[in-house]
Amino acid sequence: MESFDYIIAGAGCAGLSLVYYLLESDLKNSKILLIDPMGQNIPDKTWCYWAENPLAIHPSASVHYWNDLSFISSKSKITKNLGRLNYFHLNSHDFFESIFKKLEKHPNVIFIQDEVLELAESSESILVKTKSNGSFQATLAFDSRLKQEDFNSDLSLKQIFSGWRIKTQTSVFDPKSLVLMEFPKENSNQFEFFYILPFSETEALVEFTCYSHLEIQEEKLKSALAAYLEKLTGDSSYEISFRESGVIPMSNRFNTKMNTNRVIKIGTAAGWTKASTGYTFHTIQKNCQKLVNRLETQKLENFQFSRSPRFIFYDNILLNIAHKWPGQLEGLFLNLFSTSSADVVLRFLSEETSFKDELQLLGKLRFPIFIKSLLNYESH
Repeated sequence: MESFDYIIAGAGCAGLSLVYYLLESDLKNSKILLIDPMGQNIPDKTWCYWAENPLAIHPSASVHYWNDLSFISSKSKITKNLGRLNYFHLNSHDFFESIFKKLEKHPNVIFIQDEVLELAESSESILVKTKSNGSFQATLAFDSRLKQEDFNSDLSLKQIFSGWRIKTQTSVFDPKSLVLMEFPKENSNQFEFFYILPFSETEALVEFTCYSHLEIQEEKLKSALAAYLEKLTGDSSYEISFRESGVIPMSNRFNTKMNTNRVIKIGTAAGWTKASTGYTFHTIQKNCQKLVNRLETQKLENFQFSRSPRFIFYDNILLNIAHKWPGQLEGLFLNLFSTSSADVVLRFLSEETSFKDELQLLGKLRFPIFIKSLLNYESH
């Protein structure tokens, strides 16, 4: 049986990010096995994050960013400058290809296309059983796999989206400002919005997003997206060069208490997705670096990724509103971004604010819906 220092179950964003930081550390010569059922079939995904500068892991040839963002409702349009922050876009194909190119220089990293069936832990090692390639042994395993029930539970709110990257024949978009949320004029019993990342006056990624407890058929999402684009582009026809769709579970129930001495959860499976917004990429990078730092010092006993109880509480307040009064979310987001600077709001959403910052930000908001949520508080 072949043995490794580290086995990574799942070669998505979290698994490949962890390998990247391992290869940038003193552990770069470790024997590493990556296992993923998709192999090197790269999924169509878009990741975004905000920072002052692009992250080191972001391929330099594919950096695109905005310094303004907008909210559009039937009554108003709010455009905010991000100050020192920028909103960065990264395509999954550029990210995966960059990491795979790095792996080619490191023969100590082996990648196999297979499904992990079981992680069997002993006091000395972890046994990883696969569907087609037998079993492997390692000192530690990192697991980013999600179970299907994480997506199917009717109790869990889900962010369901479908997006197209389009190119129009005439100028349609304002390339200086992304549209974080444009709310449909028609009333709906769930929270819905359109999202636009404009790369030029004629090219943009346009997405339609719903918060829902239930599954939404892909055709319904595509139909809403097509109708919106028909209004947006007018007489200008467009070509679609990229399509993506996905489901993000919006829950604080994922947590790192599932970690054991030899198996560490990573990615969304570890609770690294911001439950109230769905953003994950930047948190993956921060936590992978923390994890590698701990591996370098060999101080992993009882290691957990701590998260401030304040932000879990804030997330549950927002998720409670999303579960019970989704019609209030449009006003909530407009109120949040119109009363404070965008950089403070984004730092709050990425859990990088101080308690003083939060008091100032929250003190400017309209309180009734938050009080209602607090009086009907539940964990989600």
